[in-house]
Amino acid sequence: MKAIKILSFLILIILSGCNKVATTSEDKKSVEEVQKFYGGSVVTNKGVETLNTQANDYFELIIKDSKLINKQPNRAISNAANIAFIIFQNQNPDNYDLIKAKIILSDGTSISKTFSKKELLEVKNIYPEIEKFNSFLTSENYKGILDMFDTKFKPEDHLVYEALSSMKSKLGAIKRIQFQGFEFIDDSNLGHTILIREVSERNNTFPFINVAFDRKTKKLLNIEFP
Repeated sequence: MKAIKILSFLILIILSGCNKVATTSEDKKSVEEVQKFYGGSVVTNKGVETLNTQANDYFELIIKDSKLINKQPNRAISNAANIAFIIFQNQNPDNYDLIKAKIILSDGTSISKTFSKKELLEVKNIYPEIEKFNSFLTSENYKGILDMFDTKFKPEDHLVYEALSSMKSKLGAIKRIQFQGFEFIDDSNLGHTILIREVSERNNTFPFINVAFDRKTKKLLNIEFP
């Protein structure tokens, strides 16, 4: 077992509502953006984590009492990833080697995730493809979506048209799509994937969308409407 030595040199006070305190303007902005998205009460920690003689600077955010997170506990892992990504997006990439996110649910269950700078940069680099997919889906450019697929996993054109058209007739047109996190998944069929979790707004309903991309090629592999 690898021994991990954690040297915490600063613990920030509880952050809630308008009383947001952070050590840098970027830290403060990160916390503000997380609370803008999720609400709740937040605590942050900063420190150095040493693994096999290599020191890694980390920033950790712990959140509880978030109504949005508590409404969808089955998506806590992807919400933790989203929190880490929000923090990363509001920081200089070289500020921290690791971003940690910990969620405490209403029943006391806690979910913790740690992401390296490399992993979060990977999400940032694929984000233009996510935005392209969302634009095509919202504008009903189904050919554009089909062209994004890896040829090995590309479905038949009529199946995509029929499925998406059917959803529109039942739920209404998509007004907007919100990114809500991601998971890195090694799938026996799809391979090394990044699963993007989103939510769409349609006529007062908010159905989820899961979109899988190949981590290496950034090609679209699968779309789910769970």
